[in-house]
Amino acid sequence: MKEDKTKSAKQKTKAEKESDKQDEALARVLADYQNLVKRVDRERIEIYTRASKNIIEELIPVLDLLGRAQSQLQDPGLEMAIGQFRQVLGRHGVEAIETKEGMQFDANLHEAVETVEGGETGAIAQIAQAGYKWKDGMVLRPVKVTVYK
Repeated sequence: MKEDKTKSAKQKTKAEKESDKQDEALARVLADYQNLVKRVDRERIEIYTRASKNIIEELIPVLDLLGRAQSQLQDPGLEMAIGQFRQVLGRHGVEAIETKEGMQFDANLHEAVETVEGGETGAIAQIAQAGYKWKDGMVLRPVKVTVYK
């Protein structure tokens, strides 16, 4: 009888150990699955972001072209279309980089296309082309400027 109890206790201990191993394996598989889901979500967001950025970078020159046409034509309909175009870009996180003549040149936001004599060294003399940034402050296109030397 004592022998049966010992055998039964050993079997119970063995069954408990096997159950613990299975629980650990299940926990590992579940953790692996959760990590996979997180990685796939990150990759999906990354792909969407890259695709959006590429499209937006192609649209910015179109906005420039429309702006140049408007400066020549002074057409109210074209002005309205440009405004709507800017609103759409704004809804997608695109905004113009605020730059004014006299501001200090910032290599993170500006691209110097020319230097001229006359003003405070490092100050912006003239804006040649607007620049744009996106959502998290990432520069899509720097502002092209003339800088005083």
